[in-house]
Amino acid sequence: MYPPSIRFHVAGDVTVKAGHTLGPRQIPDYELVYFPVGSRTVYAIHNCEHRLDQPCVVFTRPGESHQYRFDPQAPCRHLFIHFDIEEQSSLKHFRMVTDAACSVIPLQDRSLLPQLMKQMLYMFHVQPARWKSLAETLLHYMLEELECALEPTANAYDEQKMPPQISSALHYIDAHAREPIDVEQLARQAGWSHEHFTRTFQQHVGHSPKHWINKRKMDVAGQLLLQQSDSVKQIARTLGFADEYYFHRLFRRMMGMTATEYRRKYSDARMRDLAPPDDWGRFYPLNHYFVLIDHNVST
Repeated sequence: MYPPSIRFHVAGDVTVKAGHTLGPRQIPDYELVYFPVGSRTVYAIHNCEHRLDQPCVVFTRPGESHQYRFDPQAPCRHLFIHFDIEEQSSLKHFRMVTDAACSVIPLQDRSLLPQLMKQMLYMFHVQPARWKSLAETLLHYMLEELECALEPTANAYDEQKMPPQISSALHYIDAHAREPIDVEQLARQAGWSHEHFTRTFQQHVGHSPKHWINKRKMDVAGQLLLQQSDSVKQIARTLGFADEYYFHRLFRRMMGMTATEYRRKYSDARMRDLAPPDDWGRFYPLNHYFVLIDHNVST
């Protein structure tokens, strides 16, 4: 375990509306922002503009004037952490911490950073025993990986690709989460039998197609509960549930609480500037800020 050298301030996993602008601004701490997909978002710093057109990490140091101009045509999801590094920490000597030229770092295909980032936000959400030291360890690993990515000899690795039929099915489910979705229809679109499609889907996704469809629908329901004032009954109907009571049972089973409890627990006034994300979280509420200490940081 690393000695304590990091103090966390705020973190989050949010999706902003198309065309949103943040800054110009200066922040008093370090900010690490992970963009899962490429977009037309532009990050401007030190009179240079970086188009974030591939998965990447943006690292901003204290006092640096910078600005985000998010994709003008589509909502943009990003995960962020604000933190301080103690003066005695070895991290203070990392190139990315000291060199302003290392502000945008593309991610390799097999980078562990996406999983580590999500795991860290999960710990911020549930705060298990020793969560601060565990989260600090994860951040150390993340910064170590990013530092290695800056080395000129860093190589990308080929990754075994998900079958295009399964990838297409996942995109279809996301795009039609508010409509009835039939597994047999997905199998036909893939050109496979129902049995082969279900088995392959389970192998690559880790859930059956039916369970995944319901999971996605509940993720959408969670976003609608937080971003709209519609009643739970109206939201259930929006998602194609004619049986409101079935919707209630399904939401509680998958989200661990009732829809009303979810809305009350995670509602945040700042979410009026956010848009539903195109890739839902699994272990913590999206479009939610984790305030870890009382620190005046603009997010």
